[in-house]
Amino acid sequence: MTASSRFGPIAFVDSSAIVALVDRDDATHEAAVNAYHSLVNDGYRLFTTNHVISETYDMLFSTLGAAIARQWLADVGLAVYVTDSVDEEKARERVLRSENGTSIRYTDAVSLSVMERLGVADAFAVDFDFLESMT
Repeated sequence: MTASSRFGPIAFVDSSAIVALVDRDDATHEAAVNAYHSLVNDGYRLFTTNHVISETYDMLFSTLGAAIARQWLADVGLAVYVTDSVDEEKARERVLRSENGTSIRYTDAVSLSVMERLGVADAFAVDFDFLESMT
């Protein structure tokens, strides 16, 4: 089931998609750009979490440098859902239930908890591990 409102369908945006959009040398850049345009053209409202903002900044900082990371942070226009203790406890439980805590990263677990809470089934991501954890 896809979450939607009177304003249209909603999709969660993962850090992997953001990095792919920003990094023109990323192997998935072109596919990410096409997917982004498709989502926008289909009327999706896009959002992310405060954890993804942090993760994305760190990823951009370490791969593309401080200037690009800072510029992205200044320009980011996504709606940001600020997680709470319920989301984070569910994420913690999800990580601890995973095999040796290695099958899911904490930020991904938080993202999935938020998606579940909000009833959002669609995600914009290029990270195979994240996409696989949605199933």
